[in-house]
Amino acid sequence: MVRFIVKRLLALIPILLGISFVSSMLFYIVPGDIVTVMLGQHVDPLTYANVRKALGLDLPFWENFIRFIQGVFCGDLGYSYIQQRPVNQIILEAVPVSVKMGIMALLINIIVGIPAGILAAINDKRISGRVLNSSSIIIFSFPAFIAAMFMQLILGVKLGWFPVSGSEKGMLSYVLPGLALGLPLSAVNARLARASMLEVMTQEYIISAISRGLPYRRVIIKHGLRNALIPVLTNFGMFVGAFMSGFVLTETVFNLPGMGRLVFSAINARDFPVLRGILFISALFAVLTNLLVDLIYARLDPRIATVIVGENTDAAG
Repeated sequence: MVRFIVKRLLALIPILLGISFVSSMLFYIVPGDIVTVMLGQHVDPLTYANVRKALGLDLPFWENFIRFIQGVFCGDLGYSYIQQRPVNQIILEAVPVSVKMGIMALLINIIVGIPAGILAAINDKRISGRVLNSSSIIIFSFPAFIAAMFMQLILGVKLGWFPVSGSEKGMLSYVLPGLALGLPLSAVNARLARASMLEVMTQEYIISAISRGLPYRRVIIKHGLRNALIPVLTNFGMFVGAFMSGFVLTETVFNLPGMGRLVFSAINARDFPVLRGILFISALFAVLTNLLVDLIYARLDPRIATVIVGENTDAAG
C-alpha cells in the first residue's frame, strides 16, 4: 500500500505541471487586456508599457510558466492584478466558504442518494421502488439553477426557513446551496447504488445466505451493502469535479464569497493569477481526493489492494 501511495503522489507532478501549463496559456490566448481593464481605454502608451512590464505581461510564455512553477515550490501562487494582494491570501479567504458548502452538499448526497438507491433496489418490483427510481431521474434532469431559485423562493422567501443569500447565518446559510448542489448528484448516486445493489442481490453468496434461512434484512445490510457500495464509493472521486464545476453557479446564485464566485469574478476582471492559482489548488485537491477514495476502496475489498499495488497473491505470501 505504501508503494501505491508513493506512485500516486509521484503521478501528481505531471498532472499539476499540465494544469499549470494550460492555465499559464490563458495569459496569452484569452481575449481581452488586463491593463486596459485596469487603466481604461485612453491610457497613454508609456504608462501602458510600464504597467505591462510591472505585471510581467511582457515576458515570453516559457519564462512566465517557469516563474510560476518556481513560485509554487516556494508556496507562492502569484499576485492579483486587480486586488493587489497575494493569490494565496485571496484563496485562503474563499476556501472556508466553499468547503462548508461542499461538506453540506456531500452530506446530502450521502444521506439522500445511497439510501434512496438501496431502497429502490430492494423494492424494485413495488410501487415505492418505481417512485424512487422515477424521482431520481426527474431530480437529475431538473436544471440546477432553476432548482436553486425554486428553493430560494419556497424554502427561503415563502417559508422563511433558510437564508436566501450570503453567509451571515452560519451553517444555515449553506443548507439551500448544499441542496441545490447535492440533490442532482445524489440522484446520480441513487441510480448507481440501485444498479449496483440489484447486481449484488443476484450473486450466489446472497442467494445462498437467503436459502439458509438468514433474515433478508441482515443479508442485505451485512453481506450485500458492503459490496454494493464499492462502485458508489469509486464514483465519489468523479463527483469532486462535478462539485467544483457546480461551485461557480451555486455560489453566484446564493451570493456566497467562495472559490466559485472568485473564479467568476477573476474571469470577468481578467485576473489571471487568481484564476491560475484556483485551477492549481483545485487540481491538487481533486487528485488527493481520488487517492483517498482509492485507499478506502482498497480497505473495503483487500483483493483490490493487492491488484493496485501490483503484488500477486503468491508474492504476498
